[in-house]
Amino acid sequence: MTKVSTITPCYNMSKYLQGFLQNLSKQTHNDIEVVIDHNNPSDEEVTMIEEYNEIYDNIFHIQVEGVDPIGISMNRCIENASGEYLCIWNIDDLRTPDSIEMMAKALDENPDVDFVYGDFTVVPKFKSTEGEFVNNAGREHLLKVGMILGPFFMFRKSLLEKTKVFDEQLVSGADFDLAIRMAYNGKGMHIPHNSGYYLNEGMGASTRPDSKQPLERTVIELRYGLDVIDPQLIPYTKDYDIERIHNGTFKFKSKCIVEEFITEKL
Repeated sequence: MTKVSTITPCYNMSKYLQGFLQNLSKQTHNDIEVVIDHNNPSDEEVTMIEEYNEIYDNIFHIQVEGVDPIGISMNRCIENASGEYLCIWNIDDLRTPDSIEMMAKALDENPDVDFVYGDFTVVPKFKSTEGEFVNNAGREHLLKVGMILGPFFMFRKSLLEKTKVFDEQLVSGADFDLAIRMAYNGKGMHIPHNSGYYLNEGMGASTRPDSKQPLERTVIELRYGLDVIDPQLIPYTKDYDIERIHNGTFKFKSKCIVEEFITEKL
C-alpha cells in the first residue's frame, strides 16, 4: 500500500496525547508516517512520544521552541512528510481503525481522484463515540463553497503543486481555505464510512469564545467570491492579505491558483 503521512500540529496536548498514540497504534494501514510539529513540548509529552516510537517507530517528531501559528506548523509537517498521500490528523481527534487504510485504498484504486473524504461524528468528550453524525453523501456540489471535507480528509501530495500549501495568515480557517483550492483544482470522492470522532469541546482554535473562525471565514468568502454570511465583519478583514496566500517569504495570488474561479467571473 502507498505510504501516508499525517499533518499533525501539536501544542499543549498532554491530556490527549496518550489516547492519540493508542488510537494510532490500532490503525490497520501498514505504512503510516505521523509527522508531529510539536510547539513548546513538555518533558511529559516528549517522553510519551519517545516511548511510543521505541515500539512502533513511525512518528517523525519535530520539536519547536515557542509557539507558531497553526498554518506554519502544518506547512512544516508537509515539508517533512515523505508519504505520497497526506492527511490532517489533529491530536484531539480519533480515527476509526480502518480510516486511513480505506482512504489510501480509494486513492490507490482511483488514479483520477485527487482527494477523498468521509463521514465523521462530532463528539463532546475525548474518546467518546456518541455524538452528532455528519453524513457527507450527496454534498459534492458544496465542495467549492463550504468545508465539506471535514477533519479527516486525505489528498495526493502532488495536488499541492496546483493548490500550494496552507495560508499561514489563518489561525482557524487554514484547512477550509486549502479545501476550496483543492475543490477547484482536483477531483474529490466521498467514502461512505465513519472516518473518526471530531472533538468539539468549545475550546479549539475554531470553537472557543474568542475564536477567529467567523472573521477568517469572511476572509475566505471574500477571497473566492463566495456569499458573505456575516457582512458586518468585512471591515475587520483589513489586517489580512485577502488576495494572496502566505507561505513564509512567498506569497501566491489566490485567484491565479483558482483558475476556474477566474474563468467563471470573467
